[in-house]
Amino acid sequence: MSLSQEQRILSLLLLLAIGGLAAAHTSSFEPRLGSGLKSGSANLSQIIPSAKLSRAKRVAIYNGQGVVKFAVTVAHPVKQVEKEQSFWFFYNLQSQYIPTTVPIFWWSFWNTTTFVSTARQLRKGMQATLHRDDTRSWVYDALEVGMAALDGSESGATCLLRSICEVSQLPFENSNIFSEIVNAVLIPTADNVAEKYINARDAGRAGADCQKTYKDCSRKTWNWLTNFNKVNF
Repeated sequence: MSLSQEQRILSLLLLLAIGGLAAAHTSSFEPRLGSGLKSGSANLSQIIPSAKLSRAKRVAIYNGQGVVKFAVTVAHPVKQVEKEQSFWFFYNLQSQYIPTTVPIFWWSFWNTTTFVSTARQLRKGMQATLHRDDTRSWVYDALEVGMAALDGSESGATCLLRSICEVSQLPFENSNIFSEIVNAVLIPTADNVAEKYINARDAGRAGADCQKTYKDCSRKTWNWLTNFNKVNF
């Protein structure tokens, strides 16, 4: 088989694949026959001239995965003796936010009804897509069991709530991978875990006294956690 024949075969297969994808993603693509034609007896030459093709409207929906980021950077060079080398200083300021999945137009801010209904639709969509964080719940259960076993009583498990409160109030500096992991684990990012963990997070962010709020935390377990943090962080 020559090279030109192989190219023709590949082109034909590519066209068939594109046609199959278009047919698979089209919900309504069927001809409408004229009043004088019967669907069982009409041939292709009769259908094509009078056919009215219709197809469902395709809409691309952004599901909110990702962020929109704006970065402002100022850079200036530093003079050096060596002309073949260069050294620069950079100052970077970033701001980011999660884009909305519901379109908001500029005139919506003057049309109160439209703006309120759009915001309500956005909140409804966010509530519908908020699922329980089973992984985080499993990690919290494992930590509670481990702390209770370390202390020998149920009061050791209360130290997890105090830890969430303390870290939410004053997170670790992101100086290494371990501090980032602790911040990510002990600070729930959404209200999709048990209510006691959400209350501990909110209490820490509100500036509550975590020691008095969770006074049932075992001193033995808390001292062990404090010494562990001093060694690793």
